[in-house]
Amino acid sequence: MSDEDEKVLIIGAGPFGLSISAHLSALGLAHRVIGKTMDTWEAHMPVGMNLKSEPYASGIAAPSGSYDVAEYCRQHGLPYVNRIGPVSLERFTGYAGWYAKELAPDVSDVNATLVNQTGDGFGVAFAETESLTAKSVVVATGVLPHAHVPAELAGLPSDLLSHSADHRDLSVFKGREVAVVGAGQSALEMAALLHEAGANTTLIVRAPKVAWVDPNPEQISGLGHIRRPTTKLCEGWHCAVWNSPDAFRLLPRDMRVTKARTVLGPAGAAWLKSRVEGVVEVLGGCQVVKAVPIGSRVRLELDGERQALEVDHVIAGTGFRIDLGNLGFLPAELRAKIETLNGFPVLSRACESSVPGLYFVGAAAAVSLGPSQRFLAGTHNSVRQLTKSVARRHATTSAETADRRITAAQ
Repeated sequence: MSDEDEKVLIIGAGPFGLSISAHLSALGLAHRVIGKTMDTWEAHMPVGMNLKSEPYASGIAAPSGSYDVAEYCRQHGLPYVNRIGPVSLERFTGYAGWYAKELAPDVSDVNATLVNQTGDGFGVAFAETESLTAKSVVVATGVLPHAHVPAELAGLPSDLLSHSADHRDLSVFKGREVAVVGAGQSALEMAALLHEAGANTTLIVRAPKVAWVDPNPEQISGLGHIRRPTTKLCEGWHCAVWNSPDAFRLLPRDMRVTKARTVLGPAGAAWLKSRVEGVVEVLGGCQVVKAVPIGSRVRLELDGERQALEVDHVIAGTGFRIDLGNLGFLPAELRAKIETLNGFPVLSRACESSVPGLYFVGAAAAVSLGPSQRFLAGTHNSVRQLTKSVARRHATTSAETADRRITAAQ
């Protein structure tokens, strides 16, 4: 492996990929980021969406300086409140674009097709350009590859069924009957936005009723911060554990598996409640047991008080399930070497998998580092540790390469 080939490759240019790039640049470590910048947010989230996190917790971790939403708004003359926003999707993508321009501008819009382990590094092939070798690879692909559709719905054709991550413009559903299945933030906000776009919307929820997160207070005094600690994940003493990878790693394995998935969900943000309850038809205590196409419509057979429902389209707001098999660029031979737990890669504190030099961030790290990894908060408590690990790995490699060259020259 030549000096030119000794690269850190980051697969994915969302918040985690951008933050890692910014931190590696601060360490002076050459690297390459591939993917379309903020593609999940720009192309797979509906217009009109708001972030669930508070404004003060909606920033991407930076190596130094002030690069949060507040600073973006200050520099661009935009109004900003620190609490009880919420931050709109438009405001956040504007902020992320500014962050990328300032700290991580060199993103290559190409797609990795194959990552093979080669000696103490990796060979990576691309669809659009020449392959390269990398000493370290960071998988920051986000949740899109892991979109989950229940088996009861999976057999429907694409004109009758979609996932909540498939939609940007909901105006196409105006005047149509749409069922949304799910009870998490994405399903609840999808139902509200569909209704506001003129769709006749029905929300199907397995639980007896929709769960809502209690609203945060508009102001917190100094004493209040002691009683109610604030973190970038949530507020309250319980958040200190869920937002801390070090504390989370001390929990029993079964608890980590459960809490990685269930903390902060499924439930809706307090500011969304008035746009759903009493506005959108909600079928609580109800589950789809079968979905049957009937011409251009679909009949949903239910196990609740309502036994059936016919609609024009079904949207699965059923979240994501991590499965490394969904990442087509990881061949079976390499996947077999990655230790997993409930489908998630087992990672070190620095996000490194059982394959040396192969790192995973974001939701894929939740079982190892905690539920904060599913959110922007995760960039603040994992990226610095990851980039330091990568830097140490490359420092060792550089020293070994120098030793080999000296020996060869003697």
